[in-house]
Amino acid sequence: MSEQTADALVLVFTQGVSLKLWDRTGLLGRESLLYEPLASGFGTVVFVTDGDHSDIAIAEKLPFRALVVCNESRLSEHEHHAALPERVAGLLRGSKSAIVKTNQMVGGERAIAIASALRDSGVRTGLIARGGYLHSRFVASQFGPESAEAVEAGASEGELCRAADVVVASTETMIDDLRWRYGLSVERTVVQPNFVADADPGYAEAEREPGEILYAGQLVRRKRVDILIDAMSYLPDVTRNGAFLTVIGDGEERENLQEHARRLGVDVRFEGRIPHLELIERLKCCAIYAQASELEGHPKTVLEAMGAGCAVVVADTPGQREVVEHGVNGLRIAPDPLVFARTFDVLLNDRELCVGLGMSAANGVSARFGLAQTIELERRIHGIALERAGASAQTPPGAVRWGAELLKSPADQQVEAWSRSLSGFARRLAPKDRARFLLGLDDPLYKLQGLAAVEADGGLHPKHRLMRYHDFFTQRIEPGQRVLDLGCGVGALGASIASACGATVVGMDLSEESLEKARRRAAQDDIAGRLTLVHGDITKDRAEGSFDVIVLSNVLEHLADRPGLLARYASWYGPKKFLIRVPAFDREWRVPWKRELGVEWRLDPTHETEHTREQLETELSAAGLRITEFLSNWGEYWLVAAPDAAEQRRAG
Repeated sequence: MSEQTADALVLVFTQGVSLKLWDRTGLLGRESLLYEPLASGFGTVVFVTDGDHSDIAIAEKLPFRALVVCNESRLSEHEHHAALPERVAGLLRGSKSAIVKTNQMVGGERAIAIASALRDSGVRTGLIARGGYLHSRFVASQFGPESAEAVEAGASEGELCRAADVVVASTETMIDDLRWRYGLSVERTVVQPNFVADADPGYAEAEREPGEILYAGQLVRRKRVDILIDAMSYLPDVTRNGAFLTVIGDGEERENLQEHARRLGVDVRFEGRIPHLELIERLKCCAIYAQASELEGHPKTVLEAMGAGCAVVVADTPGQREVVEHGVNGLRIAPDPLVFARTFDVLLNDRELCVGLGMSAANGVSARFGLAQTIELERRIHGIALERAGASAQTPPGAVRWGAELLKSPADQQVEAWSRSLSGFARRLAPKDRARFLLGLDDPLYKLQGLAAVEADGGLHPKHRLMRYHDFFTQRIEPGQRVLDLGCGVGALGASIASACGATVVGMDLSEESLEKARRRAAQDDIAGRLTLVHGDITKDRAEGSFDVIVLSNVLEHLADRPGLLARYASWYGPKKFLIRVPAFDREWRVPWKRELGVEWRLDPTHETEHTREQLETELSAAGLRITEFLSNWGEYWLVAAPDAAEQRRAG
């Protein structure tokens, strides 16, 4: 028995994968070859799967003891994944150390959450992000590099890699890709190739079916099995008469491929999935193994075919070119049916060449990808991860992941999914904390809604047309009047006043960016002659001249000394009236309750206040202004105020 590495090994299966699926596809027997010797280095081995209760029964048949955390209660995927950290931590209560490892990088956020939960419970935990293929690249190849699926896959993959103590990939090319993508140091990354259990150069000279060309794997577009079928149709008649293609596997393209073979009239035999050990025996008996995939990680079946002494023919594409050296341990050719046909024709008629390639392949695989080397390297990786145990990881603070398909769902389904998530989180809080959390969401949501509204409505907030508050101002300004729009922002209201009233408008704002947008608007509306824009701080800087009307639209609430500033404006500019718009504090019950709870209650955290009517009347009176008209609309107060004649005389 080997020295114990840690108290527990937690293997987090690929999202959506179960022990039952491993068993059905033959992968369970293959992976057991690795995990049986490793299990002796751990007190407990835990498999975290997305399967049902049948996974527990399957685990009992393994040649080593493994506990299974699966979805035996048939919860929703969200509920099952949310419960995993607490379940695993509870199962390993009393453990001092653990290794958490992903089988692939898909759904790695579950591994991050489990490792965090174990660390929170006092368990020294190393996190290994292992991927046999670069999931984000596969998704980008399938859906496009700018697709929602590719963006989400990259975000999830990056989150896992940055959180991990050790990042493991099966080729140097993959590791290089992960390093530059996610800013990983060389010390945190390890190349661990896929293994071949029992390579033997003697297999090359075994009795083989002389005309059989074999492919095994998924029947999906990426695998390009149609190229192999087309190649069969291009074989010379003398070769074609004794040749046939065996296709082992299943997938969404099976019916299309079968129909394609029927149309061409070629001998293609579809067999579906078979157990892994049976596949190995079939690889020992075929004449050629062929694969035309457009993209692979570190292709296990190609390696196993090489280990079985096959003459291997693959397309010269990423993943396959890393394992097949052309003319040495196989043939790597252009992904063209005619090229495959010519290659098949040569090999099927040259037994000596087939044997030579097969022997070289088996020797090389045994030396580079043997099971013994893999076990030794795996143990070394475990030790590195446990030694670091979170020291160099960049664990995201409670990041949330979602399925890319949610991005394409109808809005009501998206809302329902997020509502379930928020509800599940809120239920875990005490009543007052729950209230603070849920009401506190208003502030970030309001900001996001505002930004989305501007983008969705072509660059201008839809409140301008929906609330029609411009009308309140334009209906109270006469042609020829001089208007000062203080805090004018992007100039939307000032432009309306200049256009609709025939007034001359000066707008002042502190933001040069907003003023530049206002200038573009004035030029576009051909009102630049009636709308002048001035950069300045309205609490300190004075615009030149006098004005008939002062406009303060959603500005007053941002100012600290409101009565003092209003009195100053009246003195500086000698206006006949002020047109003012402010948000109402008493617009709804949630505003004062938020303030009681101590969460953000303002529509904008830069607001110095939000007014009640009484407060507004008091401040205006203190400034020497008299309200002549008062409206309450859209949760806001709109009003007209005039300088008090007596106050003006005293000031004069």
